[in-house]
Amino acid sequence: MFQDFKFTQNPKKRYNINRSKLNQKEERINLTLIHTDYRLIKTIDDIQPLLSSLNENIIFAIDTETTGLDPFQNRVRLIQIASPNQPVILVDLWKASHEIISSLNKILTSPALKIFHNAKFDLKFLLKSGFIVHGPYFDTMLAAQVLSAGQKSQGFKLSDLAREELNIDLPKELQSSDWGNDLSDEQLNYATRDAQVLLEIYPSLLSKLENSNLSATAKLEFECLPAVVDMELSGMLLHTEKWGKLTQELEKNQSDLTATLRQRLSEGFKRIPQLPFMDNQITEPPLLNLDSPKQMLEALQQLGIPLKTTSHEELSQLSRQFPVIQALIDYRKVTKVLQSFASALPKYIHPVTSRIHPDYWQIGTATGRFSCRNPNLQQIPRDQIFRECFIPAAGNILIIGDYSQVELRVAAEISHDQRMIDAFQQNQDIHCLTASLLIGKDIDKVTKEERQAAKAVNFGLLYAMGARGLKLYAQNSYGVEMTDQQAVNFRKRFFEIYQGIASWQKELSNSRLKEIRTLNGRLRLWEERPRITELFNTPIQGTAADIVKQAMAMSFPYLNSKDIHLIGTVHDEILLESPQEKGQEISHFLKETMIKAGKKFIQHVPIEVDVVIAKNWSEK
Repeated sequence: MFQDFKFTQNPKKRYNINRSKLNQKEERINLTLIHTDYRLIKTIDDIQPLLSSLNENIIFAIDTETTGLDPFQNRVRLIQIASPNQPVILVDLWKASHEIISSLNKILTSPALKIFHNAKFDLKFLLKSGFIVHGPYFDTMLAAQVLSAGQKSQGFKLSDLAREELNIDLPKELQSSDWGNDLSDEQLNYATRDAQVLLEIYPSLLSKLENSNLSATAKLEFECLPAVVDMELSGMLLHTEKWGKLTQELEKNQSDLTATLRQRLSEGFKRIPQLPFMDNQITEPPLLNLDSPKQMLEALQQLGIPLKTTSHEELSQLSRQFPVIQALIDYRKVTKVLQSFASALPKYIHPVTSRIHPDYWQIGTATGRFSCRNPNLQQIPRDQIFRECFIPAAGNILIIGDYSQVELRVAAEISHDQRMIDAFQQNQDIHCLTASLLIGKDIDKVTKEERQAAKAVNFGLLYAMGARGLKLYAQNSYGVEMTDQQAVNFRKRFFEIYQGIASWQKELSNSRLKEIRTLNGRLRLWEERPRITELFNTPIQGTAADIVKQAMAMSFPYLNSKDIHLIGTVHDEILLESPQEKGQEISHFLKETMIKAGKKFIQHVPIEVDVVIAKNWSEK
């Protein structure tokens, strides 16, 4: 896919290595000892040679040095641009003339390939500095993550890649130095190396991507970059007054649940049989730390409750039998929400924008899904009381697009399950269909509760749950109670109904696979034989993630031209913020684009997308 941008360079030649300066016993090149060629741009004449060869240069490596990590409050000090067989140019933006900055824009908007490391960071700062940067892009960090194929979650820093790909030590001590004062020779040399080394790493990563048949996956990640940048810069708006009232209600709820839990514990201890040979009878619980799993386990065991841990899974099995356990579950739920979101979220409101700007990681999971942190808005509870606090700015509306049952559609495509494919092609409600077939009831007579139970069956058994796991999953995720025998029967019947799913799962179960791909070719590798749940989950969830990224990449150019902003994504959902008068136009565009994106990977199953225009996030 990047064949037009190939070139060959010898990193040892580029860095003018003086072997007499190196420890001959060490094979690794230490770049602290090497001075690379650079040109600090002071006048327009200094940048002219690069501009003259602009049409010939098809590759640039770009890096920035900034005064901090916040694109809203910190500034770009230095821009470094490396191109093959030329000195690296360094532009001090604090001293650059208007002519020099205009020349930079010509480079940044040229059709040349732009190589970055963690492009998202540099692109955010460049955009906030008034620059426009056009693709195509190549992000060495994302490329390395794609190649890792889920085998590791760290080791993707530029210094890590320099060591792994070039056997070079790339010192990073000056990264956190003061870039707000006069720049030292050491800083300039450091900045030069960071840009130059990208040119050296690129051919190695490119070759690995092609040899691993991962070019399409990397291309998708690179094309998605502008959408991710826009999403982080745009952020989401929190109704602080509503959120404050919600926090107060949760704090009161927590206080009430604390009292209830302590009362249940006290009642339990009073029911412990009095033993005549004991001098000191235990009739009151000790002063417990309710947040300590160890203390709670000991207290519950003293009450005769057969627990080995206080994990949610184990507690759930006994919650109906022991009221004290249900009280503990309720207490933990509200405490987690308070600690993770209610109290913490207002701290993330940015002082400049008054919005929340989380970090989205494109390859945040081994399956290729996005993850989110600082804060993790993807984990905001779906309850109306929470999501109604996320609102558009005055005069704007939210447009929320959500893929309908996309994982089941992907599973039908991958497994070639004809019954499931037929159901989707006939626009049947797959959960009602499953319910009717499980219990032998006409599909139009299936109740809401029966559909909910079938929903648990569909999603639970897709990922290899046993009967016991299905029972717990139905209870915890859907509020559906199943007997042990019902769970066994539903599981058996499901695989009789959907024989394509059953055959696909059996084939994977009997395989010795240590790798698997999504429909887009995204790869996941394991060193040892993986758990069967991972083999089932990866191609389904990974393909769904590819579809969402494709939709974001495809929609961004049009949205950007209309000044419409992506503000978030949660698994199969895309959120936009738009002026109210453009709502109908943009909602139609989003739906069509999301469907087109799905059709790039799903050939036999129709893609359905639900799009709503909303005044807050809860109206989805």
